[in-house]
Amino acid sequence: MSSPDQLDTAAIIQFGSTSVTLLVAEKAADGTFSQLDYLEKPLPLARDIFRTGTVSRPVMEQAAAILRDFRQTLGEYAVPDANLRCLTTNILSEATNHEIFLNRMQVAGNVRVELIDDGDMTRLIYQTTVRLLKSNPDIANGNTLVSHIGPGNTRALHFIKGRINAYSSYRLGIFRTREAMALESGPAQQLAYIEEQIRGVVDTLATDYSEAKPDYHVFIGTEIQSAAPLIAKPKQGASFITVKQLEKFTESIAAMSADELVRKLHLHYTGTEGITPALQTNLALARRFDDQVLVVPEGDFQRDLLMDLLESNPLTQTFQDEVLQAAREVAKKYKTDHKHAEHVAKFAQQIFSDLQSLHSLDARHELLLRVAAILHETGMFVSPREHHKHSLYIILNTEVFGLSARDRTLVALLARYHRRYNPSPNHADFSELSREDRMTVIKLAAILRVADCLDRSHSQRIRKVDLKREGDTYVIETPGVEDTTVEQIAVNGKCDIFREIYGYEVLLRTP
Repeated sequence: MSSPDQLDTAAIIQFGSTSVTLLVAEKAADGTFSQLDYLEKPLPLARDIFRTGTVSRPVMEQAAAILRDFRQTLGEYAVPDANLRCLTTNILSEATNHEIFLNRMQVAGNVRVELIDDGDMTRLIYQTTVRLLKSNPDIANGNTLVSHIGPGNTRALHFIKGRINAYSSYRLGIFRTREAMALESGPAQQLAYIEEQIRGVVDTLATDYSEAKPDYHVFIGTEIQSAAPLIAKPKQGASFITVKQLEKFTESIAAMSADELVRKLHLHYTGTEGITPALQTNLALARRFDDQVLVVPEGDFQRDLLMDLLESNPLTQTFQDEVLQAAREVAKKYKTDHKHAEHVAKFAQQIFSDLQSLHSLDARHELLLRVAAILHETGMFVSPREHHKHSLYIILNTEVFGLSARDRTLVALLARYHRRYNPSPNHADFSELSREDRMTVIKLAAILRVADCLDRSHSQRIRKVDLKREGDTYVIETPGVEDTTVEQIAVNGKCDIFREIYGYEVLLRTP
């Protein structure tokens, strides 16, 4: 049994694009963490994935050996297994044998290994930006575009006065570019080839945000943040770098050998592989936006990322508000009935809270339910007929800020099942879920259906409800509304799964 002191230590291991990192931290009484140890060992994961589409056997064995070494270190710090998280970079999903890699690491380290996806990375980039905004009031109160060039993807977040205005992701990354130029030899040829490779995506990103006209352009990422202090001394939490300064530095970096890069930037050898394409991509973006100055947050991107994963609550009220607002922007794009959607979301949240002891779901699921309520009628944009199926398609293929691919799938299925058609093993997207996620969809769909029925007329005539359980009946009282015949008929027609899951008949009545 763990001692109280042991419960105050925690750790996180991440298999990144070029290395495996371990952060060991101690938890203070106020819930914050302070670093006890930080270790990093090189692993050419991205090189394998973008060069061959798989993780090779030697790299997999190297990763397993590193994990075993890190587990030994954790034993010295007496970190209990319950306080250890083990994660992999989101680019691992592009390897055809990624499930084999995850299983191999689980066996080697006797620990569950999670795959970070694009939604998770976006949240972490958002948190990095929020820290910068807090340390720099001018940027916080301005019109700010944030660009993150990752190993496989580029993300853009547009803030106005500290709140998310738009978000998008692009298939442009450091190691996609690096492997594409692997045969180019000299520095000049490499820089020219990189620029050619990235031009299309850079132009698309610039076009998407052509109306933004940002006052500040913030650049985030492992490579640019490691280089920035060498170009301009940080102030107010960031380095402010001119385009000419970055051009000069990038040219000097491109001409260096791997040994020189290791000495100058304090990188391991696999880490040097992405530095030139990373700097060149950031430079291309800055030129395309005609930036005078690039703002690069102070700090170690990788280390800060691990600390955020360890200590942050991903569902802070501000973050939830950003996710809901992003969903509203999607709903607006597809011309949904805004008042109806918000009304359904309000009732769904109330019923979710009232049934907490029965469904045992958490705050994340409550957020997904509210997002699904906002988006459940997006399919009407295509056609009222079978609009639930159109909603499924639209949500599955639309990025929503703060939602992972798995989250989007759950939200899409809730929209798919908000009508009377029940989940079936024959439905492709539903059948591919884990048993746990299938049950989550059924539990939440049952709630969404009841909430939708309460505004069957789309007139918001039922303004308030009081919820009671009387025997085997779930009573929904509707103060101020005497005739709920229309709503009760809707409940009777499509709330069979509510009865099956929660064991209650649903009855509407006036108090």
